[in-house]
Amino acid sequence: MKKYLFIASLLYTVGGYSQNSNSPYSVIGIGDIENNFYNRTSGMANTGYAYRNDRYMINNNPASYTALQQQFFAIELSGRAQFINYAGTPVNTTSNSSKDFAIKRLAVGTKINKHWASGIGLAPFSTANYGFSATKPITGSPVQLPATYDGNGSVNQVYWNNAVEVFKHFSLGVQASYLFGSLNQTENLFTSELQESLTTTRQVFLRNFYFTYGAQYYLPINKHWDAVVGGTFSNKTKLASEATVTVTDNNGQLLSSVITKDDYFKLPNSTGVGVSLTKNKKYTWTADYKYQNWTATNFSGPGYSLQDVNRGSVGFEVANKKQVFNNYFERSYFQAGAYFGTSYLSINGEQLKEMGVTFGYGFTSLRNPLAGHIVLEIGQRGTEKSGLVKEKFVNIGFTVSYRDFWFTKGRKYN
Repeated sequence: MKKYLFIASLLYTVGGYSQNSNSPYSVIGIGDIENNFYNRTSGMANTGYAYRNDRYMINNNPASYTALQQQFFAIELSGRAQFINYAGTPVNTTSNSSKDFAIKRLAVGTKINKHWASGIGLAPFSTANYGFSATKPITGSPVQLPATYDGNGSVNQVYWNNAVEVFKHFSLGVQASYLFGSLNQTENLFTSELQESLTTTRQVFLRNFYFTYGAQYYLPINKHWDAVVGGTFSNKTKLASEATVTVTDNNGQLLSSVITKDDYFKLPNSTGVGVSLTKNKKYTWTADYKYQNWTATNFSGPGYSLQDVNRGSVGFEVANKKQVFNNYFERSYFQAGAYFGTSYLSINGEQLKEMGVTFGYGFTSLRNPLAGHIVLEIGQRGTEKSGLVKEKFVNIGFTVSYRDFWFTKGRKYN
């Protein structure tokens, strides 16, 4: 087990630093906030507030962990390759695409006893990576200097999920996360007459605890149909912020250095609800809705503001299962999904919209403890109106799951 954890940790570390895709909208706020959970629900457009699985850890809703099969532990590693094309007036036609690859999630979990399950994980909460050119006016002067801006960074989350079946068919769960990371921006100003440059580097460090609460009610409707209703809630949180600003000239000489503390960035209340129906343990239909009250954070600037998020998604899964006595053994499955929603960004009076479709395929090895999951996502974000940029992207994701017996007493089940 130590060997698998070491390899997974190494891959996560390497993948976390391999990002180079340009995301122009990540310059605002805390970057692009992740809507992908990078788990088995990714092939269903991440529709999983009411989804349960006995092998995979469904971190969409912490209450789902009680579905895990007892006496097994699981390790999951997820990654994503992304390909983006940009369109719009500000886009340089000679550089209108980008791509990257990154390891996105590492998780370990187990069913501790009949009623209690637990797991830990590491995943991104938001990411920033951008680069663009502009002109900057000089206060009190009609002169505008050419400038370039480059930014990168991320806010990551280490989380601990716990779920308890408080009574038959009803589970409660909580995800306790620690959010931490930094967002960095470098501004370069040039004066062609004096052949000089001025570089301003701003680093913002963010951190705090963040909690998500979940519940699921699940029961068989009749001999053929099973239903699940679920929901999550995350309360408003202030991320403590500390900023470091340094200014250097073209010779690298330090001109100024300032540290600003006692600041923060607000995360709003977030609510998600979902429902799923399963027929004959094989066909599953899911639907989710998420709402985030970003308007209440009162975060805005020249030409932009943060607005409420509304996101809906649906998913479908067909599983190839074989029944042996009273147990079902899954060999493979196919998934499809679609989503539509609004981003938390409103720029030049246009709130950004996001939409896409997903397809997933998974399989379970019959010879070893491994299982795999592959996802294709095709979507777009933004618009070409009001001088903005439209992003069209293709994502290819994967999840590798390793499962083995936990060291517990009692009978072991295959």
